[in-house]
Amino acid sequence: MNSALDKVGVYDFFGVLLSGMIVIVVSCCLDLPLINLIANVENDIVNAILFLVGSFFLGLVLQEISSVLDKKVLKFRENARCKFLNDENKIIGNELELKSFRELANKILNKSNDDQVYNETENEYVFYLCKTFLETHEKCDKANKINSLYAMSRSLIISMPLCLSAYYRYNIKLFSFSRQDLVVTFIMAMLTVIFYKRTKRFAAYRVRVILRQYKILNEKN
Repeated sequence: MNSALDKVGVYDFFGVLLSGMIVIVVSCCLDLPLINLIANVENDIVNAILFLVGSFFLGLVLQEISSVLDKKVLKFRENARCKFLNDENKIIGNELELKSFRELANKILNKSNDDQVYNETENEYVFYLCKTFLETHEKCDKANKINSLYAMSRSLIISMPLCLSAYYRYNIKLFSFSRQDLVVTFIMAMLTVIFYKRTKRFAAYRVRVILRQYKILNEKN
């Protein structure tokens, strides 16, 4: 029970609370009205409570929005877990490791080792079986931490463009860009690209970690 609570806590901290904190700090730096909702200059304790509560609820909203976008549009997780056994996949780059995972998958799927063609359903089945095995044996801590970082990066992908749009709305006059505005635009665009790449990387890394740990535990047993 404690282990499960710890895992949920890690996910909520990175995927919800910390992502909300980052957005509020960015909003403060960009002088956006969002900061007024959690500001009470008369009492530091109240400020801290408002900051934490505001960060959590903002992070929760961003988490839900980014989750929907991931399922419908971005599909980082789906692409990672549905293609990792295929040729020219971008999840497992080492040929020997890919070969060992295919042998493992063929054993799970009762297929011949000569068969190296896998559809999305077979990829997903192998992934979820390995994941469930690790969860059953309480060996999923590392994968859960990666998933938490994935959730945070995914939320920040949509947060940065939203903050930039708000900045344009409240700080830039029509067709009038200052040097500061250009710098802000560049930084926010760069952060969006960085978080996009991190999200894809964490999605792929999580699949590799789950497969590696399953393979090691399965060989021991």
